[in-house]
Amino acid sequence: MTSGSTREEGAVPARRPRRRKGKTALSLAAFAAVAVVTVSLLTGWPFGDERVEHVSGAGPLQSHTDTGTTSVYAPKKAPWTVTFGSYLLCSTSGDPITIDGIRYRTPVKPRSVSLKLRTVTPHMWKATVDAGQIGAALGAPPHFQQRKAPGEYKDVRTGSRITQSCADQDKEGTGFTELLFVLDVGKQGGYINTAWIDYHVKGNPYTLRLDWKMVACGSRIPHTVGGTVVCDGKQD
Repeated sequence: MTSGSTREEGAVPARRPRRRKGKTALSLAAFAAVAVVTVSLLTGWPFGDERVEHVSGAGPLQSHTDTGTTSVYAPKKAPWTVTFGSYLLCSTSGDPITIDGIRYRTPVKPRSVSLKLRTVTPHMWKATVDAGQIGAALGAPPHFQQRKAPGEYKDVRTGSRITQSCADQDKEGTGFTELLFVLDVGKQGGYINTAWIDYHVKGNPYTLRLDWKMVACGSRIPHTVGGTVVCDGKQD
């Protein structure tokens, strides 16, 4: 799956899962910083350099969000927390997938980044529209400032498993597993421009590359990200 559109908002409301390509924007201004590569979870993989890197739709692990931009306006007070989601993970073959680690690159480094897996069951899905995927939301799970987002939240760990098939996930009301990036942000803002999910299935190692850009506005955020103007407004 590849790139597409642009959208501006303050915090993305609840909605039903759908395949997402393109760009989302919520915004403020600044200048570029040196890229920093951050490795989350395991620092060494058991498969060395043998991993096959792929984009969504070209390997066993798929994400419904993979290429585009979401930016979130900075509130009046710092530090603050923002959660980026909509990475609905599933197995294209139906075989269980085991996560080995998640890496990400931060051109503007936030104070910290944590990773969560949110599981929404069919029962939760049918009970309320609030169970929809999280595009971006102020606050950290499970307590967000402007919306409810029921689900089971767990830290992403080495050995975390994705068991839902993509064919099953595409059916209405079957629930989903969503990867969340939770950024603690200071006045300079925070920006992740690429993430890599290292995983294996049936003993074979792969890496899913996500090129969705996650921008938390602040003083060091560039005026444009990927050719799109970001952070040119204020939080509602």
